[in-house]
Amino acid sequence: MITGGIIAAGHGSRLKKEGFSCPKPLVRINGEELLGRTVNQFKKAGINSIRIIFRNSICRECSNYLAKKFPEMEFDIICRDTKSSAESFLCLLEKSQPEEKLLITTVDSIFQDGAFRAFAEKAAKNQEDEVVLGITRFVDDEKPLFVTLKEGAEGRLIKIGGQSGDAVTCGVYLVPAKVRMIGEKEQFPALRRFLARLFDSGIPFRGIDMGKVIDVDRLQDVKEAERFLSHLHR
Repeated sequence: MITGGIIAAGHGSRLKKEGFSCPKPLVRINGEELLGRTVNQFKKAGINSIRIIFRNSICRECSNYLAKKFPEMEFDIICRDTKSSAESFLCLLEKSQPEEKLLITTVDSIFQDGAFRAFAEKAAKNQEDEVVLGITRFVDDEKPLFVTLKEGAEGRLIKIGGQSGDAVTCGVYLVPAKVRMIGEKEQFPALRRFLARLFDSGIPFRGIDMGKVIDVDRLQDVKEAERFLSHLHR
């Protein structure tokens, strides 16, 4: 069983500094809110149950938006101020059942049409104990998390981290619920540290290329995402 998960608990501080007054999940790209676009990605992938974490200060506004725009969807809303992306990630896993898998994405990742659905379909076919990462060869992050692929092994990862690699992660993760037991034993300052801990524990990792992916953190990212999507729809 696969449940959706959305991390939307960031401050959005860089966008605020550049004049955006609304919560980051409600920033519009070509007329569609980041949050709405992300939920629609899950709908297209056939996933109608989604767990979402918001910061307390934006939780009511974003929850009301979801209730009005997606009355047919099942949302489990978590309102919590977290100290790191790793803490937000683990919050989404707290209520998971042992047999459950979570398909988690960040609210600010912009994919090519069909890329998210294709990832979900491919990842669901993998082994139960695998962690599957969305990866891209388009490096647009200030601090990218590099991954190295095993040659001829259909996406198997042999390294996470370092100063270089074959690709970088792009904010999409399929994880078995049981990985939360590792997270409960330690504290992690960033999601990349938690992923590295899972990798070092011997859990197999696989990467699926999602093509070009844009991470929306700044005004220039909004403009780039709009150009990217407009080009795809020509």
